[in-house]
Amino acid sequence: MLLFVLTFGAAICFAFGNVLSKSGVAKSGKKADFAHPIQFILGFLTSKRWWTGFFLSACGNAGNYSAMALYNLSLVKPISALNPVLTAVFGWLFLKEPINRRIVAAIVCVLCGLLFASAEIGEKAGVQNIPALWIFVAIFLAFAFSCRFIFRRSEISDSLMMGTCYGLSDVLYKSLAIDATAKGIELSAGEFVYWLGDIRVWAFAATYLTAFLFTQVAFSRGRALFVIPFSAAIGAVVPILAGALIFAEPFPPMKIVSIVLVIFGSSLFITSPREIIKKNFSRKFYAK
Repeated sequence: MLLFVLTFGAAICFAFGNVLSKSGVAKSGKKADFAHPIQFILGFLTSKRWWTGFFLSACGNAGNYSAMALYNLSLVKPISALNPVLTAVFGWLFLKEPINRRIVAAIVCVLCGLLFASAEIGEKAGVQNIPALWIFVAIFLAFAFSCRFIFRRSEISDSLMMGTCYGLSDVLYKSLAIDATAKGIELSAGEFVYWLGDIRVWAFAATYLTAFLFTQVAFSRGRALFVIPFSAAIGAVVPILAGALIFAEPFPPMKIVSIVLVIFGSSLFITSPREIIKKNFSRKFYAK
């Protein structure tokens, strides 16, 4: 029950927070411009809607991180895919973004995946492999930054950067949480210095802040019903892969079915993904 309270509560907060943040960035009238970043940042920082969305997202993060500290990543992340489902509904209600049959099918797939996920609560906790963690982080960071050169369409590259970095921050947080649980935490100056000396803390901060920055960039020049589901799918795949490759989490058949349904459902939110990739690479080809 605690898992569902934390993850569902987080998903609701994220959904409302995403819609309000997207609305606040759009209302500011500022587009992401890396040549003049201060104007863009000040534009949304003066929006009350953006700050309300930021507060709700912070509440969502509290629930999400609590769940990841207590349960396996491969169990938490599929359930957190409820975020794009609620965002789709709220985006339709408040941002007037359309919902068609494909999006309805996506919602059904995600909800069915959540039902399968509920069967695996109470599974054995995983362990971690620190060398594998750093190799994993390096590979996915290289992938995230290379996307800006591979994909010409900013909506795609922004979402990939956003989702990958959020996913990596989850993986690094889980690694820290495992060690903190095993070691125990004391409120002391020595404890504070100990964790500040852990490079994983700084890597977590760097990946999370990068993801947060690209969230605002993506909201300024992308559609909510593309950016949020696409980045959420990437942000779920990365920790789930880490659960298998780094944390040796169990993957029984029911969990595999749940993950497949959730990832497939999340991909259905994206408008014609095959056409988007085809157009992107065709533009790049003809540009040469």
